[in-house]
Amino acid sequence: MLSLAPGTWLVSRYADCEPLLRDRRMGKNLGSSRMAAEATGAAAAEDPSFLGVGLEGWDAKLFELLDPPGHTRLRSLVAGSFTPAVIATLRDATARFTAELLDAAPDRFEIMEGLAAPLAARVIGDLLGIPREDRSRFQSSVARIARILEPGAAPPPEQAARCREALAECTTYFVHLLEMRTGHGDDLISRLARSRELDDEFTRHQLAAICVLLVVPGLDTFAGIVGNTVELCARRPGLLPALAAAPDSADALVDEVVRLASPTQASWRVALEPVELHGVTIEAGDVVLLLLGSANRDERVFEDPDSVRLDRPARRHLAFGRGIHYCVGDVLSRMMLTEVLLAMAGRFTGVALAGDPVPKPSLWSHAFARLPVALTRRTG
Repeated sequence: MLSLAPGTWLVSRYADCEPLLRDRRMGKNLGSSRMAAEATGAAAAEDPSFLGVGLEGWDAKLFELLDPPGHTRLRSLVAGSFTPAVIATLRDATARFTAELLDAAPDRFEIMEGLAAPLAARVIGDLLGIPREDRSRFQSSVARIARILEPGAAPPPEQAARCREALAECTTYFVHLLEMRTGHGDDLISRLARSRELDDEFTRHQLAAICVLLVVPGLDTFAGIVGNTVELCARRPGLLPALAAAPDSADALVDEVVRLASPTQASWRVALEPVELHGVTIEAGDVVLLLLGSANRDERVFEDPDSVRLDRPARRHLAFGRGIHYCVGDVLSRMMLTEVLLAMAGRFTGVALAGDPVPKPSLWSHAFARLPVALTRRTG
């Protein structure tokens, strides 16, 4: 464990990250941390501005729902749309669209624009019930919003202004959808629209803001994991042929892909009360940064950690977290990646980099802005 500054700690070992992710004494609301109070100049009793970038007024109090009891209510609202049964209903459409994109791909192909971004938009759009003719608008909005939602982001005023505009547009759009959905649809927006918590706990505007908080990180993360998966296959040319020979290994391969190439390389927790770790006291209000990418390559837990091995214990990695904040999109991510890998293995004998990948600038994640590849198609 390393002290980065007073009140801020960094942990990188699996043996430290895993229990801290499960520890109920560790919350996620950065607004309650000493770091936020110091960064915004706010007194402890005041509400800091939205992540310190001047976006107050956009339901900043939603971030209080990152800890119980608000978190429990919020998760109960959305969890029903992420069950294995619901995700299974999206599999055929995801497989068909993936096949369409790959069948139309030229031999030299930009993965992020040609596969990752449109597939993420389709999957998230189907889950939420966003009309297909409206989905392209969210891809441009995500580009304006996504990075500014990172803790520690310090954008220039003009970028913050563009983010405010995009947030307002998206929120207004979701308010409209919530007002229109009064039937019995199984999509997430329909479920939220008829939720009994709408009048008791949340306003329609707050539910719309929740949709924004699902869509923006969701699109960015799903596109990122698709790009990272293809890049991993390009650097390890034996993966696709091995999967083509043994399609039943797809689930184990997905585990290794998300362990090695997850877009989410770090997370954070805020101590709700003092926590002892290695003889050091993490005080209430301290922020702990958890390097999940490092923990997922910890050689004390994963033998030969930089290799893809299909015989590792399932789901031991921390890519989707642990505890009450375990990623609700786990099943959806795994389904999408499975379809991408099987579709690629069935069509291509190989994929290679066709230029230098362009990484996205980020403090917390690993993903590409551009990923040019060359595809070698199967013949016969």
